[in-house]
Amino acid sequence: MVSILGAGPAGSTAAYYLAKSGYKVELIDKTEFPREKPCAGGLFNPEMYHQEFPHVKEYPGKYIYRSKFYFGIDNDYNVAGYESSRPLLKMVMRKEFDYFLLNKAIEAGALFYVAKNPEGEIIIDATGVKPPHFYKDAGICLVFDYPLSSDIDTVHIHYGFGGITGYAWVYPKQGFANIGIGAYLPQRNIRKIYKNYVDFLRRNRIVEVDDVKYMAKIIPFAPRSRWYERNRVFVGDAAGFVNPATGEGIFFAMLSGKIAARMIVEGRDFNWYENECKRRFGYWLEPIRFRNRPGLLNMILKKAVKIAEKDKDFAGMLTENFFRLGAHNLTWRFLLRLFF
Repeated sequence: MVSILGAGPAGSTAAYYLAKSGYKVELIDKTEFPREKPCAGGLFNPEMYHQEFPHVKEYPGKYIYRSKFYFGIDNDYNVAGYESSRPLLKMVMRKEFDYFLLNKAIEAGALFYVAKNPEGEIIIDATGVKPPHFYKDAGICLVFDYPLSSDIDTVHIHYGFGGITGYAWVYPKQGFANIGIGAYLPQRNIRKIYKNYVDFLRRNRIVEVDDVKYMAKIIPFAPRSRWYERNRVFVGDAAGFVNPATGEGIFFAMLSGKIAARMIVEGRDFNWYENECKRRFGYWLEPIRFRNRPGLLNMILKKAVKIAEKDKDFAGMLTENFFRLGAHNLTWRFLLRLFF
């Protein structure tokens, strides 16, 4: 018996692959599904998702090919646009997507329980984000899916909005716009900055929304020091598997769940799990440079967007590195060589 705590993308993916391999699996969550989840809901580089997790192809989503990057103050913005020949994003409603993954695990043979004590000899901990002190670096995001009267098809990324070390965004979905802001902690006045961002979107007619709403979530920007202990292995947000440059975590959650399942099926040990995670995606979890020097960081980003505004090849590089899951260190090396 394997017990999996948490039925989000990491836990449901582990349960799916274990159950398909004939293992008895109990998948335990604290709440019934479907349930709301504060998240932008963007599957970065959907081609990679479909290659690694073929069953995700069955979830329809909304494919996004166009993006705009902004940097500036108030209405004085440099804006770099780009349109990709391949989908940059597959946008999902997390409430529906997580329920889809859970049902796939159940169809494969996993047993789903709410608020049950685990009985397994091995525990896969997919219980989500821990308090900020668990991680060397952490952030906070405010996010909400706003219903739209007319559809939009362009992602908007606003670097450093309101002086934050992070970015604000608009991610289009079918009939909705996900509007959010994410910043490194500590961050004062995040609620006020979020409200100002929604007002900015209204003034510039990027998105028309009514009342300002949000859900808040802590984001780990560094893995925890140990990825396993005793009979327990940590996956997804519980392990701190999030790209520090973009906040993308769904892919790493699902991949770590798949690797944990493979560890059990192949009779490997926890040390193998940690090494395999590092081999597959550890590079993508490296901290961004100058995160503790927001003035310098934002100066680099401002120059990058200003160049990308006029240079379409540079705009393509900036966009592809942002959305193609984890080449952010390549981007930083390029920017540092360019500006310094």
